[in-house]
Amino acid sequence: MTNKSHNHIVFSYSFNQDGSASKLDNREVAIELKNPNLSWVHLDASNKSTKNWLQKEVDYLDNLVIDALITDEARPRLLRFEHGILLILRGISENKNSKRSDMVSIRMWIDDERIISIQKRPMKSIFEMESGINAGEKIFNSGEFLCNFLNLTLKDINDYIYSTGEIIDDVEHAVLSTRNMKYRDKIVHTRSQLTVSRRYLIPQKEVILSLKTCQYHWVDDYVLRHFQEASDKIIHIIEEVDEVMMRTKILHDELTHALNEKINRNMFKLSMIAIIFMPLTFITSLFGMNFQKIPWAENPNGFYIICVLMVIIAIIQVLLFKRKDWF
Repeated sequence: MTNKSHNHIVFSYSFNQDGSASKLDNREVAIELKNPNLSWVHLDASNKSTKNWLQKEVDYLDNLVIDALITDEARPRLLRFEHGILLILRGISENKNSKRSDMVSIRMWIDDERIISIQKRPMKSIFEMESGINAGEKIFNSGEFLCNFLNLTLKDINDYIYSTGEIIDDVEHAVLSTRNMKYRDKIVHTRSQLTVSRRYLIPQKEVILSLKTCQYHWVDDYVLRHFQEASDKIIHIIEEVDEVMMRTKILHDELTHALNEKINRNMFKLSMIAIIFMPLTFITSLFGMNFQKIPWAENPNGFYIICVLMVIIAIIQVLLFKRKDWF
């Protein structure tokens, strides 16, 4: 059980020469981070003790690094230092109740001997990494760790985008077959979610592309190949986001067009009804005036004559409209 005085440490591991990992006691983390073997500690930034722990236990890092690890700024970015990199990325939340479009941030310091990661909110890929390590997955160096983390993060993002695309597939089929306005809110909501995700994916693409230019001992040809693969993946993900967003725009335009068409059709029907009743209204108004010598006013069949006349006029109008293909 985690000591309460160290509850800012979510978990920590030390990696052996054969790639296997050993879980660390939280009181040993600071010492292990200074040892030459690779070690990883994952911290919770929402805990007030985290900042003090960083300033006290890893004061050998640049103050800029420590400040960046705990800052509220979460835009994806990459900062290179002499012995390592500061990396801020976005990924899918571990919390199932949160919106997946609300991508959470992870801050990492990575060098040849240590990995320090900090979360504001839990990220799914971080805990997938932990599960893999507990299951016996071997990690030999920092570069391999970063490759695995990028692969899991992009896989989770890709799964989210793919599932969103499937939702739009279903909506598209329903819209084209029914043109029901009830799908409009769903389309707008999905487009809004993708817009938020894309806002983080664009700078994240630049970060991953920049990783290929890093020159450190732990960035070998194997790692560079995986960085290239990660670059291809995120480019594909962004293209998929753009495609789904374009489809949502087309569907929204289709529903808007259908709505306008429905309104125009109803207005046309009302106009036709008004046109048909205009001469009938004129006749009833004319024969309803309080004057003498109104035609058929003294005729006992005058009412029926007027009714027949109005029916004939209405029939003539309908036939004329049909001939002109107005309805």
